[in-house]
This record gives sequence, C-alpha cells and structure tokens, in this order.
Amino acid sequence: MSSEHHAREQLTAKAQMHRALRFLLDQQHTSKQCSRFATCDLDTLDDWYAMTALKTMLCARTAEPFLPLDIKEAIDTALAYDLASRAQVSALDINPILPRRLTDRESGKHQSGPSISVWKGDITTIRDCTAIVNAANSQMLGCFIPGHKCIDNAIHTSAGPQLREACYALMEEQGCLEAEGQAKVTPGYNLNSKYVIHTVGPQMSRGSVPTVEQAKMLADCYRSCLQAAEELPVPDSGRKVLVFCSISTGIFGFPSAEACSIAVRTVLECFSHHCDSTITDVVFDVFSESDLDLYRHRLSELSYDDGKSPGVVFPAGEQHIVKLYDSPSIQIARTIIREADYLILSAGAGLSASTGLDYTSADLFSKHLPGFKKYGFRCLYDVFGFQSWPSEQARWSYFMNHLIIVRDWPQQELYSNLWRTISTRFAGDAGDDRYFVRTSNADGLFVRHGFPASRVSTPQGHYAQLQCIRKCRKDAVFDAAPYIAAAEPHLDPITQHLPADFPVPTCPYCNSNLDLCVRGGSYFNDHPFRQKEQDYRGFCERALESSANKVVILEIGVGMSTPSVLRWHNEDLVEESEGRIKLVRVGRDAAGSCPFDLMEQGYGVGTQGDIPDILAAIMGSSF
Repeated sequence: MSSEHHAREQLTAKAQMHRALRFLLDQQHTSKQCSRFATCDLDTLDDWYAMTALKTMLCARTAEPFLPLDIKEAIDTALAYDLASRAQVSALDINPILPRRLTDRESGKHQSGPSISVWKGDITTIRDCTAIVNAANSQMLGCFIPGHKCIDNAIHTSAGPQLREACYALMEEQGCLEAEGQAKVTPGYNLNSKYVIHTVGPQMSRGSVPTVEQAKMLADCYRSCLQAAEELPVPDSGRKVLVFCSISTGIFGFPSAEACSIAVRTVLECFSHHCDSTITDVVFDVFSESDLDLYRHRLSELSYDDGKSPGVVFPAGEQHIVKLYDSPSIQIARTIIREADYLILSAGAGLSASTGLDYTSADLFSKHLPGFKKYGFRCLYDVFGFQSWPSEQARWSYFMNHLIIVRDWPQQELYSNLWRTISTRFAGDAGDDRYFVRTSNADGLFVRHGFPASRVSTPQGHYAQLQCIRKCRKDAVFDAAPYIAAAEPHLDPITQHLPADFPVPTCPYCNSNLDLCVRGGSYFNDHPFRQKEQDYRGFCERALESSANKVVILEIGVGMSTPSVLRWHNEDLVEESEGRIKLVRVGRDAAGSCPFDLMEQGYGVGTQGDIPDILAAIMGSSF
C-alpha cells in the first residue's frame, strides 16, 4: 500500500466528503448546480447539506471526464456512511406471498420454484439481493435532475459515479441508444445489491391505454431481466434474489394496474417454463400503498384455479410487517438506550407527521381544510405568516378549523408505545422520573398520551392557547377551548367559514387581534413556556451531577426547518459533555442523519427511515 493511499485511509469520513466536494466545486465551478454551494464554508456546513451538495453535483455531472481514483474512493467513503445510516431490510426477511413450493396442475407433482413477494420501500435499502432492476432511459446514463424522485436517480445516487461511468462504457461500445425491452448488467458499486440490471420500458402519455405492442414490450423487459439474472453467478448462500422495480409506471406513464398484471403474469410464465431456474427469490418493490395493494391482490389470486394463471398452483402466504435489518447503527442505538440512566426525548415535526399529522401534506390539507384552498394554501405550513385574509371572520375561521383538527386528532399507537416504554424504563423514585420531553411540536400529543405536563417543554408554543398579537401583557395568553366552543356551531360544514357578521374575539386587555400562541413570527409570546424550559435545564444539570450517569438524547423527527431549537442544541450538549450525553437520532432524511464526527467519536448515531419501524427495532420488545 502506498503512503499516499494510507494517508487517504486515515482521513475521517467528513474530511473525505469535503475533499470530494472541493474537487467537484473546482471542476464544475461554472455549472448551475455548483453555484448553489460555491460560497459555502465546508468547515461549518451541516453534514446533511454537505451530503446533499455531493449528491447534487454528482447527479448533474456527465460521465466524462472520469473521476480520479482517489476522489472515487473519497466519494465511496461518504456514500458508505450515508447507506449505513439508512434503515434497511433483508430480502430474506420479506415473507413471500407465493412460497417456493409449487404444484404442477397436470402431473400434481410438487417441485421447487422461486418465492414471490412484494415490498413497499426504497429499493436501494434492500439487503441480501443479487440484483436489483433499474428502470432506465434509452441513454442509459441515469437521471441528470438532482433530487428527482425517479428510480433511475435513486439507484445512481446510492451507487455513486462509477455506475454512470460503467453505463457510459457500455453505451460507447454499443454505439447507439438502448432499445426498449432489453437488459444490461453492471456492478452495484456502493449499493447493497451486487449487480444492477438496467432495462428501458415503453413510454406513453399518462392516462392513455397501452397498446398491444406496448404491453408486449413491457413483458419483454421482465423476460430480459430474468434472463440476465439467470446468467449471474449463484451466491455462496445459495439464494439468488432478484428485486424488480415497477418498470415504466413512473414518469413513463404505464398504468399501474396493467403493469402489475403484466409483471406478475410474465414472471410466473417464465418460471413455469424454466423449472431449473437458479433464481430462488423474486421481490416486487413498489413505491405507493395503492401499488402494494395491487400486487398483493394479484399474487393472492394465483392461489385459486381461475383459469388465468400459468400452469402452476401457488398456495398463498400471509404478508407480514418486515422487521428491519439489525444493522450496526440499530445495534449501537439500542445499546446506548439500554445503558442510559437518563433520557431526553427531543421530538420534532417528523414524529407527528409519522402519525399522519403532517404539516407538509397536501392530502391532509385537502381532506380536512378544503374550504381554504381558494387562498392558495397547499399544506398547513403555508398558512404561517399569511396576512392577506379577506376578513377577520375568514382568518378566525381558519384558526378554529385548525385547532379542531389538532383537538380531534385520534390517539396514536406510536405515542402510546413511547409513553409505556419510557415511563417504565426511566421511572424514578418519589416522582423524580429520569426522563424529560422537549418538543417543537405544539399539538399536545405527548400530554394527551399520558406524559405528565410537568415533564414536557414546548418552547415553540401550544395550540391549546391563544395570545394577544401585540403582546400587550406577558399574561395575555388564553385557553383556546372556550373560543373553539363558541365558534364551532357557527362554522358552515361546506365552506368551513364563519358568517360574515360573526363577532371575532379580541384581546380583553387591549382589544387587539388574537393569534395562535405558536412561534410563527416576532409576535410570539414565549412567556408561558419559560418555566418549562427552566425545568428542562434543571433536569439536564441533575442528570449530569454524577460522573457515572449516562444520558441519552433520543431525537425523533427533528429536521432542518428550525435546527437551532432542537437539532443544534442537542449536538452542542453532546459535544460539550464530551460523550457523557449521547445522541440517538431517528427520522426521515435529514432528521435521521447524525454528524460524521459524532459517529466516529462514538458519541452519536443516526438512522434514516420510517420512525415507528426504527423505534420498534431500538427500543426493544416492549415497544
């Protein structure tokens, strides 16, 4: 090993990522994508933003010129950290709907065949698979639009730039665009999967009906991928697992129901004619709940002799919730929590969003607040700071409807599990419990699910209260319940608005407007929440009184919307305590991303993914 290579190995993951970023910034300094990050100070840039910058520039970068080996190695290091922080599942833990035992209709003999299963999730996080299928375009070079939600982009982003280089080499050798219905194989590079099988499906106008030729072309994609997988070596485990994405159903516009039928029928027909297949397992990976239902229904139908199935009968299996792969990050998080004497539960918007109360959801807004879409609102977040109400009655109508949604939000198993597990595990003597909740959520769900109000701090406010918008007095804060009770009978069930002559309440002290007592601008009155913040600081001091005490911050769903409130505060606590306080970070995307330095020092760990699944994995059997 050269001294230069050894020196590169000694660099931290963060330093490797910054090294790759500086190279790309220098190389692409005139590009539009690069300009977003050109003025950033990498030394102070949050690791999540740095990783986003790296992925953005790699996505927009052409295959040529090929990257130097040392830069590829630096990128590989960063992507390995990124993948390790994402919740993953093993393909072998996905319970098949059609097991590996099948019966020939004509002979009645039993024979082995591949298991068939369906799973909803990120295809790049499936472990123990031999190959995954990529729905490519005819250029075969991946997607060049950073952040685009297509499967092509997801696979290339996780695999790294070597995948684009490999595809480029294949296309240069071929000398023409890739035809529909074919398949090409490349290594998987930084993916869990050892190989990627690329295929180009038929493209059509969304909403149109597939022609016979388009249906045949889609079936050819599945046949070609199966043939390509047959030619791959059988792993030492003896399990050759092929994971299909939903080819052509994304931006290529093929209707999901027809695509599902073609996929299932084609795959099963192929296996019915090739009983000696080396493929042992097939997983159909889908993106949406509706697609999941389509595949479950179609596969379950095949347990019946309906005359439409191929020449085999499959007994239907029972679909179950897939447990997460017990990755090092999951194990570390579990150990930190198990060994902790005190727990700080730090919760952001991602926690409530995981129970459906998602302030970024257009579907939630359309379902609960259709009468307010005419103002241009798309989601609950859009309303904060809005000043162009046509009348005070319209403004008050929205507030009352919003508060009713929060008041009536149903009990959630996730919060109940948190309360049961934490109150049992960190119960103290004589009411001196060894946990404290600090949350930016103003919905009151912690208290509603059993957490004592004395152990919950909400520095961003609370929807249970209204305040004087002028903050005329520090105690000009009022219980919202009587105001809701007065307005609710007068809300029109269709328009969701109050009558034009409804007397909108004002501050009883100064006659100014009332507003939600939630931080949304300089008007926010934080006085009612200061005592709980003081209680929280006192809890932290008591937890650290003994040098033997171990403290964990379980941070759930805290992203980058208001990082100074919880996220950066938590990181500062960990760093200042020199590891006596450790951080377990859980959530989607940024909310599950822990700084590289904290991970390398053993001070923290992050897991990106579905919050209930991750908590079930790290909190133990009682969760």
